[in-house]
Amino acid sequence: MLVIDRFEGAWAVIEDNRDTFVVPRRLLPKEAKEGDVVNITIEINSSATIERSNKMKQLLQFDR
Repeated sequence: MLVIDRFEGAWAVIEDNRDTFVVPRRLLPKEAKEGDVVNITIEINSSATIERSNKMKQLLQFDR
């Protein structure tokens, strides 16, 4: 269970049973408040990863 413990400026302090971490407040819904239980999903955007990798390869080739 993830709970918003508090807000510190632009950051939200999130706690679970063992750890505390911070996330940018802008990533939370505007109505989020201290004490709210939140669900956070993280997923890999494969197409964006490939696109970024290709751009980096192009930049590296350009420098040579």
